[in-house]
Amino acid sequence: MKSNTFLGVIGGILIAVSVFLTGNTITFSGEAIKETVPLILFIAALAVIVFSVVRNRTATAYAAIVAATIALIQVVDMLRDGSLDFSVRLVVLVVGVILALMSSLGNRKG
Repeated sequence: MKSNTFLGVIGGILIAVSVFLTGNTITFSGEAIKETVPLILFIAALAVIVFSVVRNRTATAYAAIVAATIALIQVVDMLRDGSLDFSVRLVVLVVGVILALMSSLGNRKG
């Protein structure tokens, strides 16, 4: 497995796990993706994983940008509320987004 593929898969997994994090625990329930934003974030994570495995860097970048946009919106909302706390969920999401974006970079030879 190439390093870009590995980064994309790990980044996508971290993004998907961040959807289910609440506080410092992971709760795997359907309640986590009943709202629109977590559902879109989860779909973007799955897209990052799939497109990384099939080595489509452009599509991986688009899916990673969706996740990055949602992460940025969540950080701005926290700043606006004055409640910016670096929870495990936020750290896992940001690391996953960075890894997913890094997987779309590289030379043109694939």
